[in-house]
Amino acid sequence: MSQETRVPLWFVGFIGGTAILLVLASFFYGSYTGLGSSL
Repeated sequence: MSQETRVPLWFVGFIGGTAILLVLASFFYGSYTGLGSSL
């Protein structure tokens, strides 16, 4: 657990938030177009 290989917390939050937004956006888009019931 060296300090050089540690990922910054803001980077983890940014990636996590982006992934959650993409999942929510694809889910709402799929349900809007009638294709999102496969989830």
